Amino acid sequence: MSDEKALYWLSQVAGWFGYILLILFTNLVVGNVDVGIVKVLIVNFILGVGLSHLMRLVIIKSGLLKTKIYRLLPRLIILSIVTGILAAFIYGLISDLFFVDVDPILVMPYAIIIELIIPFITIFLFWNILYFAAIYLKNYEREEVKNLRLTASMNEVELNNLRSQMNPHFIFNALNSIRALVDENPILAKKSITQMSHILRSSLASGKKKFVNIGEEMKVVKDYLELEKIRYEERLSFSIQFGPEHMNCSIPPLLIQTLVENAIKHGIAHLPSGGKVSVISEFVEGELLKISVINTGQLSKSNVINDSTGVGLENTKRRLKLLYGGKANLNIYNQGNEVVCEVLIPYKLINAKNEGTSY
Repeated sequence: MSDEKALYWLSQVAGWFGYILLILFTNLVVGNVDVGIVKVLIVNFILGVGLSHLMRLVIIKSGLLKTKIYRLLPRLIILSIVTGILAAFIYGLISDLFFVDVDPILVMPYAIIIELIIPFITIFLFWNILYFAAIYLKNYEREEVKNLRLTASMNEVELNNLRSQMNPHFIFNALNSIRALVDENPILAKKSITQMSHILRSSLASGKKKFVNIGEEMKVVKDYLELEKIRYEERLSFSIQFGPEHMNCSIPPLLIQTLVENAIKHGIAHLPSGGKVSVISEFVEGELLKISVINTGQLSKSNVINDSTGVGLENTKRRLKLLYGGKANLNIYNQGNEVVCEVLIPYKLINAKNEGTSY
């Protein structure tokens, strides 16, 4: 039995037992306690636990937990009325069959039967209110924990990406490439400095946003690839493809760049003749956005574990799980002479200008 189920049953038994003790205490105060009252209280306890659990099953199966409050209230009232009537009927049946020293209930006038039904309806309605209050509180606490984990993960991602972008290897390689261009091609050198500034600025801003639009992310990726192309020269070629319908899609910041970094570091960098990196986005199954980063090479163990800087696919998987739960997925596999890294995320929009791009 899980902890949640154990807590539920403990609350059920304790709650109804407390209710029975309250009635017993009230009867003790007025001096109205005998064997008959004890029998009645035992029946009420069994009915309370059993029928309230039945209500819970109905609530779960019918999807009431996901119903908005203005639609939920009337349905809970109806459910409480039906359960209250059922409880009164079962109680009357048990009383008439087994409590021979008590007047028959089911043959009494309707007014008296209604007086018996109303307390049952009231207590089951109260149970429903308490149950949903507990559910909402649990969901609120769960969201708080999720947000705290997400914040911590975003801070970790920001630090990791700063380490990745501003580590000596990246800085020295980029600066050396730019320095070589200063005399040879000053215009390209100036452009490269701007691109490097854009990448570092995006890294600094990444921890402050949960999502960015895909067009914004692709610009950072393009700048990164062009800087790396200066370093690798003819060993690196690349293409970036996404249509106008993708421009407003939201994705976690630096998601694609992390995958591209992985493709170059664990793929292109190890090939003497170099290769190509392709970034493609497309819609699949109607409500999912698929982002593919494809590089020349073969999948090896180093592709699927974190590197020394802590930025890798495992970190990306963790971010996706925190942001999307089980609705997002990341897969990496060989396809011929290429390694394909695919991310599937739910399709969401961010307001932006509608422009498609292919580099």
